[in-house]
Formats: sequence, C-alpha cells, structure tokens
Amino acid sequence: MPDTEKDAEQRIRERAYLLWLEEGCPEGRSDAHWKIACMLDAEREAYVDVEGEDSFPASDPPSHTPITGDRHRDG
Repeated sequence: MPDTEKDAEQRIRERAYLLWLEEGCPEGRSDAHWKIACMLDAEREAYVDVEGEDSFPASDPPSHTPITGDRHRDG
C-alpha cells in the first residue's frame, strides 16, 4: 500500500515530538526538530525502497516449501 502524504506528515510530526522530548522540551527549536525528523524519514524511505527492490509481493507463493517434522518411511 503506498504511503500517503498524510501518513508521512504524521510520522514526521511524531518523530519531531520525540526529538523535542529527548532534548528536554526546549523552546524555539521546533524548526530544527522538524528538519531532523524530515531527514530521518527520508532515510527511512530510502532504506525501505532499497530493501523492497528484491522482494516479491505477498501474494506470490514461496518457490520452495521446506518439509518439517518427522518423515515416516514404509519398510
């Protein structure tokens, strides 16, 4: 499912808030926290894109299903 702008903005807002909390809730640094959160989100998106390049859709069955458990042989 594609990421919507609203989802990205919410994720950035939450990250900026956590950065603000980590710094002890300083006044006047909201722009800096927002910029850092944007950079971190961009890195996250780039990582997700790279990791997903070689993956297959969830609807594709695996090409190999390992056998688990004991196998009983006749004879």
